[in-house]
Amino acid sequence: MANTARVLIIDDDPIMRELATAKLAEAGYETLSAADGAEGLSRLHGVDLVISDIDMPGMNGFDVVKAIRDHKTHSEIPVIVITGSERPDAVEQAFAAGATSFLAKPMNWTLFTQAVRFVLKASTDRRELRLARDAAEAGSRFKDSLLSVMSHELRTPLNAIIGFGQILADQFDRENDHLHKEYADYIIDGGKRLLNSVSDMLLASDARSGPIALNDVDSGLGELIDGALAPLEKGLAAAQATIKRAIGDGSIEICCDRVLIMRSIGKLIENAAKFSPAGVTITIGAAATKSGGVAILVRDNGPGIEPGKLHAVKLPFGQADMSLRRSKEGLGLGLPLVNAVMKAHGGELRIVSAPGEGTSAFIILPADRVHAAARASDAAA
Repeated sequence: MANTARVLIIDDDPIMRELATAKLAEAGYETLSAADGAEGLSRLHGVDLVISDIDMPGMNGFDVVKAIRDHKTHSEIPVIVITGSERPDAVEQAFAAGATSFLAKPMNWTLFTQAVRFVLKASTDRRELRLARDAAEAGSRFKDSLLSVMSHELRTPLNAIIGFGQILADQFDRENDHLHKEYADYIIDGGKRLLNSVSDMLLASDARSGPIALNDVDSGLGELIDGALAPLEKGLAAAQATIKRAIGDGSIEICCDRVLIMRSIGKLIENAAKFSPAGVTITIGAAATKSGGVAILVRDNGPGIEPGKLHAVKLPFGQADMSLRRSKEGLGLGLPLVNAVMKAHGGELRIVSAPGEGTSAFIILPADRVHAAARASDAAA
């Protein structure tokens, strides 16, 4: 079966050009030839492989390779360089210029055609991988774009649903219409859950496109934990969760994105309640680290996580069961978002867990995030 690849031979030696052309023709390749580098560069259109001598007058093989790699259209063409030079650095210099492979003179013509076949096959494989990668990246960009647009579009009607639901709930409450007040509360709760999911998707989209933008302010540690707990009261009550606090100094101030840190702490508390049986005890702790930073702990006495799944829980949609029949609600974005928020703050998320021993989640903020006055006061104490 004949090869359809086109090979360009650049060599100032007419005998070498003729022999190479004959051998490639025997192997079924279509060939072009050029007597110098400048002529060769003018004949690159439609070429699948370039074979160039290194030692040529005027433009040598190194210059030919560099010119091809700098070419706007033909930079991906593979190049085999041929050298009879005894300089030990000739091959190294050729690869530094961008050569794909090399052959040495005197030529072994059997290896010559095999080398051509190998380089062409490798080039085809790389091109197919590149196309597959580009298609995957394009699909990922489209999904991220769609996710971001849909998230923005959903927020407005959801805010309206929640707002008008609250108006109805207040009206029914004033009228002592407990049944319809309960219905309105369902609407509000459902809207808030969906809005939280939309906000998570939007933040996940932002995290994929680059570091999350932060709105840094100084916030008290106790204030952050109180702010994280406030919207969770109803859910924690439904889970019959007991909250214990073990906060060394709640007045420690942290320079951070207040909303995102409260949201991150809240995600950890939510997970502790969601993945534990009713009556779980959740301990919320905070203390200065040896390096001058602050570690915030959320620990539960739930079932724990198997060692093999600890890595997966930090990945988007990393719930162990993501089927439509799963027992736990959520998108599987909680811990990945906490992880992204911590990275944006220069901190980290650590998970320590074992089956039957509960789970401890630490968010650790670096020393440069702790207010200088707070550090001095802590050190003096």
